[in-house]
Amino acid sequence: MIKFFRKIRQNLLTEKKTGAYLKYALGEIILVVIGILLALQINNWNERNKIDKSINSHLEILKQNLIEDQAQLNKLKENMTENIKCADSSMAQIKTIVPVNNSMKKYLVLLIREFQFSPNTNGIETITQSNEIPALKTKLRTAVLNYYALIKRTQEREHISNTQIQTKYEPYMNLEYPDIFQKDNDWEFISSFYEDDPRPISSIDEVKLLKDKTLESLLVSRYYQCVALENFYEELIVSSDKILSIVGTKNSK
Repeated sequence: MIKFFRKIRQNLLTEKKTGAYLKYALGEIILVVIGILLALQINNWNERNKIDKSINSHLEILKQNLIEDQAQLNKLKENMTENIKCADSSMAQIKTIVPVNNSMKKYLVLLIREFQFSPNTNGIETITQSNEIPALKTKLRTAVLNYYALIKRTQEREHISNTQIQTKYEPYMNLEYPDIFQKDNDWEFISSFYEDDPRPISSIDEVKLLKDKTLESLLVSRYYQCVALENFYEELIVSSDKILSIVGTKNSK
């Protein structure tokens, strides 16, 4: 093909057809440019296909991560709902809305439990390391970034809540209300642990309980922290649902 074009150029020059030669040369340049542009377009198309395949593969991992996250978040939300009831029921007894009863032992112990969300980040880490975040369509990119930003805020609240338990609530329970740790505690974990304990059971000092403003303050704080976390877990479930609904339609710009 190159020899063919060269022969045409030589014939035009031999015949001294300069005008025709220049037109031919210009046409040849245009053909070369068109060829280069087509090659670039094909290369770009191939690269885009590779990126799309990579993104779709990583989005499948992200999708599985979110499904696992949701299972964990639903359980955490259930635990927070239970804790809210414990704090609320404890305060009802302290306020004398209902009589003080043995259920207080269970409520006070359950509020000692610490919780922490541990998301599976394999998908987002792979997408980030592959520098594919900018290649996601705007709606999906926004939803993903919002979800992981919300996780950080949730973990900050968990840290505040767990620190409160470790430094204030649990030490106070151990010091002032050790009687909650007995086999008559309605929480199965405690009752099973003390099942073979032959020591006599003692009740919570009702007079002390009703006058204990420190305990009241701690219970109000625990109630607030649990409500805050319940809301965070619900927001994360909604946020992850949004991503899953978008991923279900496949990624496109």
